[in-house]
Amino acid sequence: MANETTYPGTDFFTGLMEEHARIEVRLKALDQVALQVSRGEVDAAALGVIADTLRFFATEGARHQAHEELTLFPRLRPLAQFKQILSAMDFQHRMNDDTGRELAACVERSAPGRELARLAVRFAEMHRCHLLSEERALFPLASSLLAREVQAEMGREMRDRVGGTTPA
Repeated sequence: MANETTYPGTDFFTGLMEEHARIEVRLKALDQVALQVSRGEVDAAALGVIADTLRFFATEGARHQAHEELTLFPRLRPLAQFKQILSAMDFQHRMNDDTGRELAACVERSAPGRELARLAVRFAEMHRCHLLSEERALFPLASSLLAREVQAEMGREMRDRVGGTTPA
């Protein structure tokens, strides 16, 4: 799969929001498959969508998480007002990863459709809640407190992580 992320000239928080939009597209496709599977319609196409979604989260999703954990969070940790929210974000990242592993294991063992649908819905809901927490709480506060120079540096780190070029 080609890399879906590109950030020429995009600032850090805009880049994260663009990734959130791509993640939401994947989650909507997963929602549709979960509904289909819950009706007992487990076929190769449905399993393919789930597998593609898991691959996306193992690559693009992992890179998005790295933007947060390696670029954003370390700059926020020294600031007292971020202590609780960063703790929650770290916890959500771990829970989302665990849920992804559960869903992958369910697919691998060809679990009954009801269990597969339940885990697919849980995976989508957990990721969606996490995205909302970031968009409504973390990102606005962080972007208002971090200096423009720091945000520009973060944008360069993001572009470097995805293999983009950093303008001179």
